[in-house]
Amino acid sequence: MTWASIQRSGWWAWRLFALAALLSVGISLWDYAGRWYTPRLELRNFIMLGLFWGSRLAGPFLLWGLVAQALALPWSRRWRPLLAALLVSVGLWASLVEPELIRVRTTTLTGIPAGAQPVRLAVIADIHWGLFLRDHQLQRLVERLNALEVDAVLVAGDWVHEPPRDLLAGLAPLARIRAPVFGVMGNHDVQAPGPDLTEPLRAALQAHGVRLLDGQTLDWRGWQLVGLDDLWGGKPQAQIRALWPSGSAPAAPAPARLVVTHQPDTVALLPPSAAFLSVAGHTHGGQIWIPGFTPWFLRHTNTEHPWWNGLYTTPAGPLLVTPGIGTIGPPARLAVVPTIDVVELKR
Repeated sequence: MTWASIQRSGWWAWRLFALAALLSVGISLWDYAGRWYTPRLELRNFIMLGLFWGSRLAGPFLLWGLVAQALALPWSRRWRPLLAALLVSVGLWASLVEPELIRVRTTTLTGIPAGAQPVRLAVIADIHWGLFLRDHQLQRLVERLNALEVDAVLVAGDWVHEPPRDLLAGLAPLARIRAPVFGVMGNHDVQAPGPDLTEPLRAALQAHGVRLLDGQTLDWRGWQLVGLDDLWGGKPQAQIRALWPSGSAPAAPAPARLVVTHQPDTVALLPPSAAFLSVAGHTHGGQIWIPGFTPWFLRHTNTEHPWWNGLYTTPAGPLLVTPGIGTIGPPARLAVVPTIDVVELKR
């Protein structure tokens, strides 16, 4: 490749980048119309939507331009555009590749209470269908769930994020999940923050066969499934007082109760040995994992406890925090792959 051809390549790359950036703004304006809006966060979420489309349309041309610029420079001056190209490559991976992946992580717990049946559960959270997680990803999630041999699917809240207005049509793939689906609402489902879609969302989920458990108990296969409200947008404290009356002796061993809640911090409100297992989401596992910074950020924004991804021992019993499926804020994931947790409960 000659120096002249490299120059021409860079010339085209930067001009196509500028054109694609402008096109991204236009598509974002079109895409944002007809959605449920989060009050007072419209501008922030529109900017994030611009990043969503910009990474897809303009990002490759930005990378191309930086590489062409590096090749056109003497060796001693190439490091700056090459470093910028490396950072852009990481950003493109985080925005285009990793959010499209789904991994399955298996956890096994033994010693289930007498009378409870051994079961396999798929645990997911933070689908956030809407602004960033699109229809094809929701359909692929359903396909992956149906490929698993599980007895039930537990969804620990945050089903949507600024979705299209027609929730019934958009969430229709959930009706194709073969296993029974039990879940609770998350903070973004109940305006904390989020648009005023709580009741339409509840109706759409129930129409597609989802059994919502917020504040309820359900006897299932010898287990008692317990759903608790979101900590920010609901009243889990009152539900806990009703389900675990004060003064009652701690159960030993833990009862055949499975608790589903959105925020891990809710589990800290439970009495000792309250459940055989609790499951939660909310943290996204950090979503963009930067050693040192991400744990600090989580502790100052999302959770008071260091429970953000995996199985933890708590006074209330084991807690599984699943890192979620979708994204919010920056439309990207880095070193925190969307995850379906499969939990095996055995004798």
